[in-house]
Amino acid sequence: MATMAKWGSKTWAVSSKKVLALEGLSFSYSQVADNNTSTEEKKTTNERGTELFPLSFTTVLHSGVGVDVRAEIESWKKLVTKVNYFYLGGKKLGPKLQLRKVSVSDVRLDDLGRMRLATLSFEFKEYDPDTTSVKVSTSALKVKASTSSKSQKKKTNTTAKKAKKKTIKVGSYVKPTGKKYATGQTIPSWVKQRSHKVSQIKGNRVLLGHPSGINSWVYLSEVTLV
Repeated sequence: MATMAKWGSKTWAVSSKKVLALEGLSFSYSQVADNNTSTEEKKTTNERGTELFPLSFTTVLHSGVGVDVRAEIESWKKLVTKVNYFYLGGKKLGPKLQLRKVSVSDVRLDDLGRMRLATLSFEFKEYDPDTTSVKVSTSALKVKASTSSKSQKKKTNTTAKKAKKKTIKVGSYVKPTGKKYATGQTIPSWVKQRSHKVSQIKGNRVLLGHPSGINSWVYLSEVTLV
């Protein structure tokens, strides 16, 4: 049996008894960038990392080559939102991927209403727990800190938050320490390496560098005085 690809328990392979091939493979690598209006940096764009890795392809299910079309479709329905690595030719392709969508098209039925032919279109995307609310049952994602560690961490963070709320005010200079802006975008490394003036404080957020700086909102608990 010649194995083309594999994702979790699913395998695309060709043998004398069954043909399940992968077609139209497509993926991309792209940078996330935005315009920079800050006077603190001369570059016209700032790198904020890369977009989540996408992967898509199609598979034709044909009962004439040993595939139970209806059963195969039902099995894929249960795998939507699941996460695993994708292997192509025995080698890993991309990071851990989450199955986002399975589309069924070009279905052909016999006289008894049985599915004899169908095309499945798959859409996978790099799994990022920060951008999806779907819980994933993976051992690596189940690792938790001990009760004592969490208690200690919580106590430290609470102390830091109280100190920051008492001392940070409009006009203070701070450095961001979090991973993301309050609006959800990733904070680039060059922003964390520079100090920014607090222009406004609103609830649990602070506006940094308005109007001539980075002009971005971050959480009050994720900045430190300089």
